[in-house]
Amino acid sequence: MLKSAKNAAAAQAFLKFITGKKGQEVLQKGTSFEYAVASDVPSNDKLVPIKELQAPTVDPAKLNSQKVSELMTKAGLL
Repeated sequence: MLKSAKNAAAAQAFLKFITGKKGQEVLQKGTSFEYAVASDVPSNDKLVPIKELQAPTVDPAKLNSQKVSELMTKAGLL
């Protein structure tokens, strides 16, 4: 949570809910197809198990730091 967040209290409440059991069940049973972050609620059965995903390997040392900085600035992260 950024210190500059305009609605920090509401954001904290949302994070508490969405990472809790009830919020995770909403994601599990809904149509957003998000992976669960709580260990006591499994992800939606229609999702490929996260262990089977073939995530790309990224070597941070090989990234174009100027381009990364530009993208992060454009996204408002810097």
